[in-house]
Amino acid sequence: MGERARSELGQSVSATTSQRLKVSREGLLLIKSFEGFRPRTVRRRDGVPVIGYGHVKSARPGATITEAEAELLLQYDLLPIVEAINSRVSISLNQHQFDALASFIFSVGVQRFEGSDVLERLNAGSTAQAAEALSGWPDRVQPPVDAPYRRRSAERALFDAAPDRPAPLDALLTAPVRGPNAAPHAEDETPATVQVLRHEKRTAQTPAWNDTGAVIFIGGVGLLAFIAGIAAFRRVLADHQATDGTVLIGGVLAVIGLIFIGVAGWNLTRKRNNKRAV
Repeated sequence: MGERARSELGQSVSATTSQRLKVSREGLLLIKSFEGFRPRTVRRRDGVPVIGYGHVKSARPGATITEAEAELLLQYDLLPIVEAINSRVSISLNQHQFDALASFIFSVGVQRFEGSDVLERLNAGSTAQAAEALSGWPDRVQPPVDAPYRRRSAERALFDAAPDRPAPLDALLTAPVRGPNAAPHAEDETPATVQVLRHEKRTAQTPAWNDTGAVIFIGGVGLLAFIAGIAAFRRVLADHQATDGTVLIGGVLAVIGLIFIGVAGWNLTRKRNNKRAV
């Protein structure tokens, strides 16, 4: 086999075995947090109709969608973006860098990315300059985004994150704004999405009275009280000499039991609905 043939074979094997990345769950969460979920078709501030997580192609007046369906459409919208990164970026990227670029391209579009200084600097081998260039692209401003460079700053934080460590969403969303002439946000200017995440984190760290174990305990107490109340009434029916006190106690126990059972059932239903929503 000649030298040229061996070289071509080696290049073919290398191209076949090279890893083609795709957007991770961290990347999806970042995109979803900035796009926001729209259960029905609405118009953005720029007049473009959208539905779900920034989906445009299927957005029709009066159309509705579930969160699960919206995520499938998001995965579909990311296909050309994933292909663009894997085919146009000539250097190796870690997963965080790949996810950051996916969010960036989802915002600005594939064509603009292909002609951008971000891609040019990446292919020149300068990831630091590429990250700096990424920070200079403003984003369309719409809730929950509170500044045109807020999204770029989160993407820059993800791009620069250590590749061997996770990049929590709340840390990305609170990254200092790095756009041109932009100052970091004060605490009272933190995006609403971040405030919700912080509230949920504090809530998760504080034991709540309606945790599953507590709810089951309350329901069990209610069931015992209800059974005791029924037993008291049965005693009245079986023994006509029973006092009015027995009737009163039986009624109180039955009512308390029903209240406890109702509260436990309501809390279990609410926890189940919250899990489905997440």
